Amino acid sequence: MKTALALLSSTLVFALTACGSGGTSGEPAKGPISEARTTAFKAMMPNFSSMGKMVKGEESYDVEKFKTAAAAFAEDSKKPFEHFQKDEQGDGDLLPVTWEKPDEFNAQKEKFAAAVAELNAQAQTGNLEAIKVAYGNVGASCKSCHDTFRRPK
Repeated sequence: MKTALALLSSTLVFALTACGSGGTSGEPAKGPISEARTTAFKAMMPNFSSMGKMVKGEESYDVEKFKTAAAAFAEDSKKPFEHFQKDEQGDGDLLPVTWEKPDEFNAQKEKFAAAVAELNAQAQTGNLEAIKVAYGNVGASCKSCHDTFRRPK
């Protein structure tokens, strides 16, 4: 009986996950496109966080390490946008306004890309004061987009 119940429970969990159900955790449903998008965003965060520690003075500023992190972040920051298609199995935290106002979303995306490019350019100069401004602009761009197009956490 326990084995049958365990098998039924495992099957149910698998079925709910495969169908993109958010489950009982209250999380919105995520399909494969949404998962890929989330994974791509998470992959770029270690470099952004590493730069942030240097910008905030939590870690000593290492010019070469910062240059490398900024260049990698600039490349990685393009990848999530390869996955901005409607996911019929669940868009996760992405709000419907993304599809309702594509011009507004694209303007935010371009603003982010420009801010990231500026951060990378400033990083390559090694000028920490200019880097701090550029880093702050990237963070502001992220927040601005999240405020409009992402479900509040």
